[in-house]
Amino acid sequence: MSVFIDTGVFFAHHDQAAARYEAASTAMQAVLEGKFGEPYTSDYVVDEAITLTRKRTGNYEDAWEIGRRILGRGRYPDRIELLVLTPDLFEDTLDTFETYDDHSLSFTDASTIAAVERNDLDAVLSFDDDFDGVVERIDPAIIGG
Repeated sequence: MSVFIDTGVFFAHHDQAAARYEAASTAMQAVLEGKFGEPYTSDYVVDEAITLTRKRTGNYEDAWEIGRRILGRGRYPDRIELLVLTPDLFEDTLDTFETYDDHSLSFTDASTIAAVERNDLDAVLSFDDDFDGVVERIDPAIIGG
């Protein structure tokens, strides 16, 4: 089994004041315990998480802290496999973005779908229901409940 971790889970897990902090923390604990198999994310998700954190907090250290957490740098365990968008995966992302023009997908979401499909991953761990009907989604809110 394998799971791709989406930006919102990383952000909510990082921000203790976030409404979804508890759900994200429970979900990430399950990920680190191996309950969903091998965890993955992408360079686009890392970009989005760092950018979102910097935008919301206005603080470089907060932004870089979430980056280190995802990438397994410093005091954080290196447990998440980083998928880097190759030229072929970028083309898949463009196709996905165009194919699902009727969904509210960001370009990063389209890259997530393309990465999940190209790498034959089982599911996306995400609060974002825009993935529903496109790829299998695990809602972090139901993991602890």
